[in-house]
Amino acid sequence: MKLLEDIEKWLSPQSSNAERIFWVTGIPGSGKSTLSATIVDNLRENHTPVSAQFFISRNIPETVVPDKIIPTIAQQLAVSSPTAARVLEKTLKDGYPATRKKQVTSLLLDPIRELSKSRDVVVIVIDALDELKDAAKSVMEILSHIAPTKCNLPDNVRFIITSRPEHWADISTSKNLELAVFKQQFLATESSVSEVHSFIGARMREIKPDEPDWQDWPHPYQLQRLSDKANGLFHYAATALQWIEGQIRKYNKACRSRVFDQFDQMGIGQLDDLYKLILTSWENVDDPAVNAQTQLDGFHHIIGTILALEKPLTIRQIIAFLSDIPADKFDVTNFFQQMRSVLIPGTTTSFYDATPQMHKSFRDYIMSNRAPPGFQILTWSAHFVTARSCLEVIVNAGSQPKVDHFYAGEHWDHHLWQAVKEGARCDDERLWQLLCDMVKDNIVNVWKNRAGKDMGAFMNVAAAGWFMFKVRANKHITGLTIHYPEEV
Repeated sequence: MKLLEDIEKWLSPQSSNAERIFWVTGIPGSGKSTLSATIVDNLRENHTPVSAQFFISRNIPETVVPDKIIPTIAQQLAVSSPTAARVLEKTLKDGYPATRKKQVTSLLLDPIRELSKSRDVVVIVIDALDELKDAAKSVMEILSHIAPTKCNLPDNVRFIITSRPEHWADISTSKNLELAVFKQQFLATESSVSEVHSFIGARMREIKPDEPDWQDWPHPYQLQRLSDKANGLFHYAATALQWIEGQIRKYNKACRSRVFDQFDQMGIGQLDDLYKLILTSWENVDDPAVNAQTQLDGFHHIIGTILALEKPLTIRQIIAFLSDIPADKFDVTNFFQQMRSVLIPGTTTSFYDATPQMHKSFRDYIMSNRAPPGFQILTWSAHFVTARSCLEVIVNAGSQPKVDHFYAGEHWDHHLWQAVKEGARCDDERLWQLLCDMVKDNIVNVWKNRAGKDMGAFMNVAAAGWFMFKVRANKHITGLTIHYPEEV
């Protein structure tokens, strides 16, 4: 890839080169994260230490918090170099810097300048900077302290940053940044077409059964058709191939022609078309004989939970956590198996120990009106189903030994507040009953014994209940029959 070659050449310190920040932009699925990971791997193979790397992903909530990025990078700098560690130790003796400007200066720039005196090059990689919360504001605020006008970053400092194209538009027109330190290049998918085609061929050899009946499948022209649709998008190719693998497991030889025929109806490089195929082919949800509403309810419950979780949970933990979904109506494990192409793409981890990794393009798609009818996930709904599942865990704590009880105890109120703030209805009788049940003596005692102290969940139950009651009254919702315990 020429872009990779350009970056590796740029990494060599040159006193005549004022560019210190290489900003790579690209559309969703173009391979920005793959590029970042490849750069890090290549540098390590060449024994060039990467001083710090920060890969931002909404699948790992703590990485998207703007206040986390500077201290996390600082911590890595301290680990990578005793020199940087001494600078940071001296700074922190006076307490943690109070403002963002002081944090950038004392936790990032000061140790970097000191580190640059003893290394040929100081490399810091930040991937998917656009995934930060309130990115439009956060990105510019951080950059305003790293690269303000007349900044003097050392010659051998190299930041490699990736994001979607829209953030570069703000940077390139800013009057508060030293634009001479930036070098920007667009990751064009056209330059990756041949590599994606090779990837498709190699991956297909891995996923097709090693049996005589499969030796001549697929035909080269079928691979070329799929490659044409991917149009250089690695994410498109990887997701499509994982869906094909799932279809082979489910239908065996009966799907061999059909899986490639599906792509003929799609636009070139259109991830939305691919996602629609995956969703609507799941359990034949368009078939009138299928209980579509039950399927969609289960879809909303599971996907909503994954979107709303405050910390990553494995599939094993999520399955246990969602024990409130009736097993005789909806098979949660089977759902993960069927949806692995968009939930755990490309992972080599065992199925149950994998953590769902939802690509940003799929998350954006499923939360927009571009999703097929019935599939769109609303923020309030995601937090609501998660809050209710948390309360089910709390109330049934004594009978659910495999569940991550402490996630429920620590986060139920956050999910409930978010649901209400985003516009959740308050006429769910099961939720009201759970709020009442969770303060019964037998439930409180289970949690006291489990935690060794009162959990914050029980301190907040009264406030949450009354707030919900107020919202309910304001909306004139009536007709609920709630069985209040004597303790309330």
